Amino acid sequence: MKSIVFETLEKIVGVPFQDLETETSTVCLANSEELRAEFQLQFTVYDVMNYVYGIAKTIPDKNRILSLKIPYPIDADFFWKLASKGKKYRFENAIPALEFIEISELNWQ
Repeated sequence: MKSIVFETLEKIVGVPFQDLETETSTVCLANSEELRAEFQLQFTVYDVMNYVYGIAKTIPDKNRILSLKIPYPIDADFFWKLASKGKKYRFENAIPALEFIEISELNWQ
């Protein structure tokens, strides 16, 4: 069952949420940073986590992210831009508190 967070993001981003087990895909360029937002056919929990990391990157105390309100993106372009920035940040600076939490447990607004 999809959480309200994923349902809301589907409406904003304009593509369906795909519950995938891995972060990789067999589709050519599916994980490429050069793939423009308007060509995305789906998003995954990893894209949402990367978006959250994009938000976390902007706050001084990264451990406060669990208590902050995570804003829903204003549109698909904003979501994909922050997810792209967040992905780079996530692989360089993993925040343990974020890596082991369910997306729906964050304080979304």
